[in-house]
Amino acid sequence: MKSQLFTMVVLCAVVTCAAQSPELSDWPKLLDKKDVKAARALCERFTDSKDLAQQVEAQKCLANVALYGNDVVLLEGDNAGGGSLRQGYQLEAVDEALLHLNRGLELAPQDLSIHQGRLHVLEVSGRYSEMVKALDESSAIYKGKDALDAWMAYSSELSDLRQYEAGLAFMKVLEKRYPDNPDVLGNIGAFLSMQKKEGEAIPYLQKAADLAPKDPINAWDLGRAYDYAGQADLADKWYQKGISLETDPDQIKESSCLYGQFLEKNFHDPARACTLEKKGCSSNEQTACAQTTK
Repeated sequence: MKSQLFTMVVLCAVVTCAAQSPELSDWPKLLDKKDVKAARALCERFTDSKDLAQQVEAQKCLANVALYGNDVVLLEGDNAGGGSLRQGYQLEAVDEALLHLNRGLELAPQDLSIHQGRLHVLEVSGRYSEMVKALDESSAIYKGKDALDAWMAYSSELSDLRQYEAGLAFMKVLEKRYPDNPDVLGNIGAFLSMQKKEGEAIPYLQKAADLAPKDPINAWDLGRAYDYAGQADLADKWYQKGISLETDPDQIKESSCLYGQFLEKNFHDPARACTLEKKGCSSNEQTACAQTTK
């Protein structure tokens, strides 16, 4: 699963808190002091400013004010048959924040931070279908060269949340905008594999591997899909290619362990499997080595 690293601790980290004037720049400090009332009053003074930049910043501020102090704990199901507890926001607070973010986008449609802020709010509140619709709108509006990297950041987040159906729908939107991008196609294939739909995943992963023949992730994911589909010979081919292309030592270690276990299970070659398991598996996982000892 690919994405650019993108960390969002609080919305203020996503929606740029740039100072437009000495007065307006005080709102983050007021929130740090938990003076929500003063922050709201300050920012409302600038919503009708003659300066467009100040109007935009005021809307960003008010979106943050709406969420501040309205945290809740969400119990959320996922597509892996489980669920988790995580932080979210009260429904009314989310609705109010979205009103301000949408107003901000009307004023400044090329402000990437507002597009990101809206996606973030929808994601943390578990409103995934709305998140997909927001991406469709944002990807049509925002024209910056950094757009794809910004949108791709959410794919790994949705994967971590195990929201595979939402992740697939999200990536399908990007496929419309970037139909031959190997990272987009690879992520679609990955989300399909996570849903155990290897038959649908393999064509996407194959095309991604063809478009980016030196990419280790697409090659490895294709091998994994063939493995789960029960096509061991093709899985072996792509596993080997994925490892040969990989340069990250930690990833090589992990992949060697998995590939060794694959060989042990599918080709009954404990000697070769043991060599690979020793490279990456913990001692209690080196089951092929135990066989060679016997």
